[in-house]
Amino acid sequence: MLNTQISKLSTKPASSQCWQLIEEGATVIDVRSPQEFASGHLPQAINVPLDNLNKLDTWLHKVENRQQVFVLYCGAGIRAQKGCDILTANGLECVINGGALKDLLGCQPKR
Repeated sequence: MLNTQISKLSTKPASSQCWQLIEEGATVIDVRSPQEFASGHLPQAINVPLDNLNKLDTWLHKVENRQQVFVLYCGAGIRAQKGCDILTANGLECVINGGALKDLLGCQPKR
């Protein structure tokens, strides 16, 4: 079912759709610099900065489930798209641009 939802997201999904994917088990990746990550990030996010290609390459080789859903975000969505392109080119099948951190925070489900 999750892959069906992914296939429907041909354009950048709304932040609320990204939250649905996150709640269903998507891995959340913050592609900003470690300094930006340290200044605030989603609690479930891992930092895989695009400005450190060695770290990105190391992380890519550790991904065991190539069909896992990944939601990437950054400051404005541009680096997240670049990250999506890189991950897709390296064989990850379900990569979503979550856009800007502020947009994701703005529609985070209330608990």
